[in-house]
Amino acid sequence: MLINLSLSDIAQVCCGQLIGEDCALSAVVTDTRKITSGCVFVALKGERFDGHDYIYQAIQNGAIAVVSDRILDGINYVKVADTTSAYGSIARLIRDAFKGPVVCITGSNGKTTVKDWLAQSLTGKNVLKTRANLNNQIGVPQTLLELDAGHDLAVIEAGTSFTGEIPLLANIAFPDIVILTNASGSHFEGLGGLESIAKEKGALISGSSPNASVILNADDMYFDYWCGLAGDRKVYSFGFAESADLYASDIELGAESSSAVFHFDGDSLPVVVAGAGKHQIANGMAVVLAMLIMGIDFKQATGKLAAPVLVSGRLERLKAKNGALLINDCYNASPKSVEAAIDVLAMQPVEETWLILGALGELGAQRDEIHHGLGMYAKEKGISYLICVGPVAGIAGAAFRSKGGNAIFCNTHNEAATVVRPLDKKHAILVKGSRSAKMENVIEALIN
Repeated sequence: MLINLSLSDIAQVCCGQLIGEDCALSAVVTDTRKITSGCVFVALKGERFDGHDYIYQAIQNGAIAVVSDRILDGINYVKVADTTSAYGSIARLIRDAFKGPVVCITGSNGKTTVKDWLAQSLTGKNVLKTRANLNNQIGVPQTLLELDAGHDLAVIEAGTSFTGEIPLLANIAFPDIVILTNASGSHFEGLGGLESIAKEKGALISGSSPNASVILNADDMYFDYWCGLAGDRKVYSFGFAESADLYASDIELGAESSSAVFHFDGDSLPVVVAGAGKHQIANGMAVVLAMLIMGIDFKQATGKLAAPVLVSGRLERLKAKNGALLINDCYNASPKSVEAAIDVLAMQPVEETWLILGALGELGAQRDEIHHGLGMYAKEKGISYLICVGPVAGIAGAAFRSKGGNAIFCNTHNEAATVVRPLDKKHAILVKGSRSAKMENVIEALIN
């Protein structure tokens, strides 16, 4: 750990009660499979598990104490009102001891790409970054607790699925640099309308350090609102209009990469942006602004964008068994990210383009309307075939077919894979859907 902790330290920061003897701690652990001698075990509760069921197993395996919301017998522990909240408070204690900058990224789309792209671009620095999708009340503290004296900075992703989660994460990470990529139609079910989504995302700004730098998308309709939340914090904007602090012009979109001219503070530089799609240029501008804030030269920062960001399941270019281009975009899906992926598919220099679509989740009452719109969008972009997996994705297929498109309706992943398995290098296949749709099963069927 970054600093030495005792059980009394945890009791104090969590507003808890120390029961038993105080002791020094070697680590903070929430998984009994990762118990180490002298650690404290935090008994978290979730929808499908309760760490309190494993408390005595944790002690037997070497934990020296426990954080619990229940009264226990015969062991040292800290009694707290809520173990998830306590876990966040412990992580904040570690974060406050860290002297390097903490960058925190949120937004409806692009946050994982920006996080990984920024982390890989900071060559020569020891960067702690969020792994996979550990971006919630458990994942953010888990990441921050990995901070040690060797780290130069932390790049943290903050996600949300319910109102009030981002304020909690802001209080834990207390970022020095905030990147807010955009607000669009995702998580309607948990957050309500678009305005509610924008307010939730904006809480990362108002919850950041008073001296934080804030990076915002000037093209987003909530840009002015977010600027208001920034108060006295310094705002840096990116976009495609000259009013942004960093803006892109002379854009040329390609099947695998793009080129543009970036303009900042009176300087203009030609830039190669790895990855297809205009959205990737926007992601790249956010990355460059973060590097500029850290004192990296404009030319050096823009040069980093030529190196592709390797995020598994994010427009990942693979090859199917028979040679067809297979674009794996199964990491997750929102309406805007589906449209961006369709744009990339439409750019590919092939004879036919195939979209295999699974259902988008957490859309609430707007589910049918959004899927209908995606089917229409795919047809407008000239996609050759739309394969729908399941009845919800089938709504998109019906819209696609209503405009004369070739729609194929499947009940399973294997059915969809069977349809496209014979396709060769004259074809490009995009596989897209929310995590709940498990579209990675289609990918596995096509490459194995």
